[in-house]
Amino acid sequence: MINESNKDQIEWASLKNINVHINQNKILSDININLYYGENILILGPNGSGKSTFLKLLNRSVYPINSNHSSFRLFNKENINIWDLRQKIGFLFKEMEQRVNNGVKLYDVISSGFSGIFNSRYSNLLSKRERIKIKTLIKEWELINIIDNEFQSLSDGQKRRGLLARALVYEPNILVLDEPFCNLDIKSNYILNKNLNKLINQSVNIIYVTHNLESILPKTNRVILIKEGKIFNDGSPYELINTKILSDLFNISIKVIEKEGYWRMVPFDN
Repeated sequence: MINESNKDQIEWASLKNINVHINQNKILSDININLYYGENILILGPNGSGKSTFLKLLNRSVYPINSNHSSFRLFNKENINIWDLRQKIGFLFKEMEQRVNNGVKLYDVISSGFSGIFNSRYSNLLSKRERIKIKTLIKEWELINIIDNEFQSLSDGQKRRGLLARALVYEPNILVLDEPFCNLDIKSNYILNKNLNKLINQSVNIIYVTHNLESILPKTNRVILIKEGKIFNDGSPYELINTKILSDLFNISIKVIEKEGYWRMVPFDN
């Protein structure tokens, strides 16, 4: 489904008749959707519905099945160089945390945004401009006191903030975030919300998955609902984040409450 309200905007991603199989299992089917500049998009759906796989299409770690009737374009290209992609989109997937070996320092994780390799040897080869950018990100994400600590010794919130700093080294126009608020303490949740809202004010577009309605960013202006590998619905938050639609999406009786752009989900009171 294509959101008609976006027809005059400039698209950066176009997916037509997209199907994805992983280990012979169909994860996504018949995905038809366009993504546009100027959108901050929430992806919402039950566990196992295909939300993360949808995001992985965008970072090219998952590929759709090719057919004569399907097409997948990023920035008007069917084939895009991975380094060009990283300069346009910053990515955060929680599984990145497990890819960092013991002994690797937080500074080296952030600097790997330039090299793609978690290693201090590559950190030593950074240019002056790259070092200045990393220093700025360390300050913005409040990482100064832990920057020389081993990454795997950090809390979930500290790791997440470090990986977000890594995603921003090229100053991308788009951020793709898979469950950025998962398992965060109060401080990290506050810093994350503050900085993401600041980025939105600087015209960075954010597309993100969350399971917690209380984590919905106030400036989210599009919601894509995914269920059983298909687009269940697509529209504005005020059209879709309500008791009836989310009860149908999650197959559970819930009540949705909204106040001044903030949302809560509570058990349905019969």
